[in-house]
Amino acid sequence: MGEAEGRLARRLGFWETLGIGVGSTIGGSIFVILGDAARLAGPAAFLSFFLGALVTLLIALNYSELATSLPVSGGGYVFTREAIGGLSSFLTGWFLWVGNMLYAAMNAVGFALIASRYIPLDAVLIAEAVLWAFCVLNVIGVKEAGRTQLILTIVLISGLLFLSISSLSGFKQANLEPLMPMGMSGVLAATGLSFVAYWGFETIAAVGGEVRKPERTIPLCCVLSVLICSAIYVSTTITAVGLLGWRPLAESETPLILVGSAILGPMGEALVSALGAVDTLTSLNSALLSAARIAYALAKTELLPKGLATVHGRLKTPYRAVVLSSFLAALFTLTSFVSFLAEAASFGFLTGLLVVNISLIALRRKRRHLPRKFKTPLYPLTPILAVLACLALVPFMDPAVLAVSLAIGLLGLMVFLFGLTTARTREAAIGGFSLASGLAVLLILYILDVRLGWEISSWAHHVLLACGLIQALASPFCAIPLGEFYVAVSRPLGLVKEPGVVLSSRAAKAITALERLMGILQIGTAPLTAIIVYSLTTLLVRGMYMPFMVAPLPPEPAYVPLLVVMCISLVFSTLAAIISGLILVKRRYAT
Repeated sequence: MGEAEGRLARRLGFWETLGIGVGSTIGGSIFVILGDAARLAGPAAFLSFFLGALVTLLIALNYSELATSLPVSGGGYVFTREAIGGLSSFLTGWFLWVGNMLYAAMNAVGFALIASRYIPLDAVLIAEAVLWAFCVLNVIGVKEAGRTQLILTIVLISGLLFLSISSLSGFKQANLEPLMPMGMSGVLAATGLSFVAYWGFETIAAVGGEVRKPERTIPLCCVLSVLICSAIYVSTTITAVGLLGWRPLAESETPLILVGSAILGPMGEALVSALGAVDTLTSLNSALLSAARIAYALAKTELLPKGLATVHGRLKTPYRAVVLSSFLAALFTLTSFVSFLAEAASFGFLTGLLVVNISLIALRRKRRHLPRKFKTPLYPLTPILAVLACLALVPFMDPAVLAVSLAIGLLGLMVFLFGLTTARTREAAIGGFSLASGLAVLLILYILDVRLGWEISSWAHHVLLACGLIQALASPFCAIPLGEFYVAVSRPLGLVKEPGVVLSSRAAKAITALERLMGILQIGTAPLTAIIVYSLTTLLVRGMYMPFMVAPLPPEPAYVPLLVVMCISLVFSTLAAIISGLILVKRRYAT
């Protein structure tokens, strides 16, 4: 398999790029979050989608100028790096990367909720399977992913237009009254939630280095994607509320399926289910596409591990970045909290895009002579309004989402500072994180089993106990090499006599073999631990039964924010344990 840190090939034409933009914009949001928008805004949910479109259009115009001035893969991170640099650019890329992974997870769960009505499998298993299928597609090639996106988008738009037109026969004006039962604050809260439904232009910018004729294609596709999708969102929302009223939509996990059933009965339900599946798949595809390119750009500047910048020699895709982004999205998918994932993704995008809009002003001042094939109209009013609009939406978001996002930001800050340290310091830090993850597993096991009295089956208890002990015992040797520990203990005992020789050949081989064994055990147990703990603390809170529980638990919605924070922390502590294991496996000693 040939591979290199080479350039990505420009293989995307106008139609593939528009398909990526529209498909990722229209995405699973209208199917997944329409009910939540109706719950927050009532009949005025369509107004929330309209306001979200206005904000997005301002940002899309700014993105168009930046993407044509700097037509490389990486999107918002690259723009802020060139305009501002330093920590601001890294955190922009970090939030956009995490936002895309959360969005991919949201759409995988949305697809699973629809598919599980017809497939006798657990929704989480379906979500994981479809996510990894699109991981493979994105590894194979960007043009193949773009063509798939275009086909799915055409099918999707045709179906949604048919649904909206068919709904007019049962439309009732009375269902739109009163228009704003929750007031303007409800409309703005739903606008903050709906923002995730318009982020497709970021995907276009993220793959800018793979677009042919970027100076023409990128701005045209950015603006068209927002306009096309806003028209579809508003018309679909108005007709759905007019047909059924906002309350049935707010109470359903799959509101548009209710619309299809009301229009055409079982056939309509099947039609909307198929459209919903296609819809979520287009967003899932583009989210993974964008996340991988952002990780690739961060790795090229060594803000993430340099190996993520590797491009496959034959396929010309950043396959390592694709796989890592898919892996993290798969872990987020295990939470299965759709509305929470949607709001968290929205905040991630809002935070990243806020800095990107500021970057347009900074880049105009910093690089006055940079060729700009497209210029944002009404500058500097457009970027200023975009910044103010992003800031205005933040207070209306769920406080729990803000807490999770703060945790994500602090984690990003740690990663940035981590990159400024020496190799030995990094090993010590990774060992510390990994040790903390092992101790956390033991603590969680104690809290669940002893304090809360949750009945965990004996095999799950033993597996978690073993995994926690392995992490806790092996991690310190990432920070303090076992060879150095052996020498420090052996010298006073006279086992190591010559000061010039660190280890005998025999001792070096034995210690290397032991460290490899510990590393392999760490790499194997970390994902297993994450999956079990995720399931115990999230799926079961929703009242779902899993094989390693003696009995399902009643839902406790109040626990959800705390558990999501814990789960996100567990994702990255698991990564630390895996990296710690890799360090142990690769370590060598001089003799």
